Amino acid sequence: MTKYGYVSGCLKDEVSKQDDFEHQAKILLSMGIPYDHCFADVFRGKNKDRYQLRKFLNTIAKEGDVLVVPTLTCVYSNVRELCCLMYIVEDTGITIQSEDIDLSNDSDSSDWIIASQLAHLDYAHYLHQKAVSKALKKSKYQSSLNCGGRNKRVITPLYKQAYEYLQTHTYNATQLKFNLSKSTLYRIKRQINNRKQHLNNTQRYDADEVI
Repeated sequence: MTKYGYVSGCLKDEVSKQDDFEHQAKILLSMGIPYDHCFADVFRGKNKDRYQLRKFLNTIAKEGDVLVVPTLTCVYSNVRELCCLMYIVEDTGITIQSEDIDLSNDSDSSDWIIASQLAHLDYAHYLHQKAVSKALKKSKYQSSLNCGGRNKRVITPLYKQAYEYLQTHTYNATQLKFNLSKSTLYRIKRQINNRKQHLNNTQRYDADEVI
């Protein structure tokens, strides 16, 4: 039985200041793995291919060998990679050992390990989709703002007061009181009424769903 080590990650990013690769490498070396038995893949940009891991699994790994990693997520990025890894573990008879859990072809807990790792991937995907959705909503809102220097699409407290005043007064009277143009008053009224209509439709839809 021979012990090997593997680590993967990104080098320090100038924007995020994160250095995942260095952090993982320090953990691996503290486990006592000889330097010449260590393999590493550095991710650059969108390239997250694990060339050194494939080299180890295809040409070096033998039955009974142990591959030590800081965490199991070092050896996969998605469901496809995890499933391929499981087949390789079963075929070669190696053990993947991490600080949290061990993965081998004869482990009684292998099914639980796979399920937990798949759950991790699913949750990570959920968080990613949630972040994308939030970014799209923010982008859509920003695009609705006036790009001419003023946020004309934002209903300010003054606009709300003018709208309430307009309910019982004429446009001319409202224009003189709040020093707003008629076109602005038209837009405020249309915008607030559209929002109220959208809110009523949403509440009615939600009520139908409950029923």
